[in-house]
Order: sequence, then C-alpha cells, then structure tokens
Amino acid sequence: MRYAMLIVSDESLEEAASPEEKKAHEGEIWAWFERWDGHFGEGGAEFQRTATARTIRGGVVTDGPYVELKEVIGGIVFLEADTLDAAVEIAATWPGLKYPYVSVEVRGTVTR
Repeated sequence: MRYAMLIVSDESLEEAASPEEKKAHEGEIWAWFERWDGHFGEGGAEFQRTATARTIRGGVVTDGPYVELKEVIGGIVFLEADTLDAAVEIAATWPGLKYPYVSVEVRGTVTR
C-alpha cells in the first residue's frame, strides 16, 4: 500500500537554526533515506518556502498557503508499506522529529 508522509514545520523557528545545524540536519535526512531504501514510492519532493506559494480561493489569488498558518507542509515522501502501522513506524524515525517545530503526518493514498 502507498502512504504519503507529509513533513510539517514552523518555518520561522526552522530559519533560526545555525548553518551548521542545517547542514547536520540535511546529512541526517540523507542517511534516513538510505536507511529506508526500498520503502519509497515514486515521487516525493521538498517544497520551497511559503514565500513562493500562492493560494487561489473563490477566484482570488493570495500570497502563501494561508494567512494565519504558522506550520506548513515542507515536503512529501511516498512510502510503500503493508499497513498504516508499518508506514508510521518508518515515518516515526524521520530525523526532523527531534526538533520541536517539526511534525509528520501519514495518510493512505487513493489509487485509481
């Protein structure tokens, strides 16, 4: 079964990290991908900052994903796992979860 792992963070807190912390975190992320190789579906992406986002609602275009939102989706990874519990087990090892401004949401995807 395919699951979407949505990586959510508070950009303002994330940006406060030092360049050394950011570089170390990036290394941890690549190590995570290597550890779970074989459990990823096709696709996935890191998103650009919300300054590049636009929302269209009711024919009106606004900056950013939402006006009042502090936490935003920063990326998506597609996981292949037999059950939701197995996908959650993998997602729970995401290196960013050690930071208080990061959370991960796991959802099953719809196959058509």
